[in-house]
Amino acid sequence: MKPTEYKGIYAGTNAIRIEFMYQAVRCRETIRGTPTKTRLQEVARKREQILYEIDMGKFDYAEHFPASKMALKFSNNKAAYIRISEAVDMWFHRNSKRWARSTYRGYVSKVNTHILPNFGKLMVADFKPYVFKDWAASTKISAKSVNEVRSILHGILKELVFDEILESNPIEKCPAAPKQRTEPVPFDAKEREAIINALPEGYGRDFYIFAFWTGLRTGEQLGLQWQDIDFDKQRIYIRRSIVHGKLAGTKTNSSFRTHELCEVALDVLLRIKATHPSLAPESRIFLDPRTLTPWKYDGIMRERFWSPALKQAQVKYRSPYKCRHTYASTMLTAGRDPTWLAKQMGHKDWGMIRMVYARWIDN
Repeated sequence: MKPTEYKGIYAGTNAIRIEFMYQAVRCRETIRGTPTKTRLQEVARKREQILYEIDMGKFDYAEHFPASKMALKFSNNKAAYIRISEAVDMWFHRNSKRWARSTYRGYVSKVNTHILPNFGKLMVADFKPYVFKDWAASTKISAKSVNEVRSILHGILKELVFDEILESNPIEKCPAAPKQRTEPVPFDAKEREAIINALPEGYGRDFYIFAFWTGLRTGEQLGLQWQDIDFDKQRIYIRRSIVHGKLAGTKTNSSFRTHELCEVALDVLLRIKATHPSLAPESRIFLDPRTLTPWKYDGIMRERFWSPALKQAQVKYRSPYKCRHTYASTMLTAGRDPTWLAKQMGHKDWGMIRMVYARWIDN
């Protein structure tokens, strides 16, 4: 653009640029339109008005240039210029490297399914408590999912409170949805044995025996390597997980743990060791018997082994995750200390054990 006869005003073919200093920053704003003499005079008068307002301490950048990025920089109400979708992007950018892969995928799913479609276009300043409350009251999703969305939004808006963009977090004025807890339904000893007997001998059966007698999460079990096993001390070290086919860390810090093996679980590892094609420290333990390669996804073994075994054993279908519940209920029924069990299962403390498995503790 070329200088004009008016100070701080520059003209291009189809635009006019206005320049001025504000808070020691050179500001440049472009106004679209053919730079006719009349328009140049109008822009020059606008610049004079801006300089006057700056001198009088009344200048509001957003009032003159609402679409400018500088409006956010200089505004005293920055929340009025940030969309929820932009706050989401900032939250992911700052925090996602600290999350486990499964946590990241869970957040992405909730954000894309619920947060962006319902709140993404809203300016942060317009996100009042009633906005979330009205959505929570009308949505068809479960109370658990509502609370997960609430938790994510709380984290997103908390970031803005820390940045002094918001004075308070509106989500804190939105009570969590009442939780409808259901008691777990583990397999009893008879069902467990029927399932095991219905599974084909070999790696398929051993995988689920190990699951029943360790209570490991499926991803943790898939991620086990020979270097994680201490046969002499009868321990395994949970250090990683396989999530959606990818190597990942453990679900939480407390999931990174040492687990004591019972004799049944130890025997499974000894059987596998005797026929395993590789005992290299970093070799994964549980293999697909057809290919002798590590399992990537639990869904394949569920369809190939688990579902047919339950059908053959005439046991009501429950997911393989119920092996974890079965382990917990079995240990508590046998009188094991709930605090010990919490460590075995990778919980921070025994609060989760008390809340989920109270009936078996009482027994």
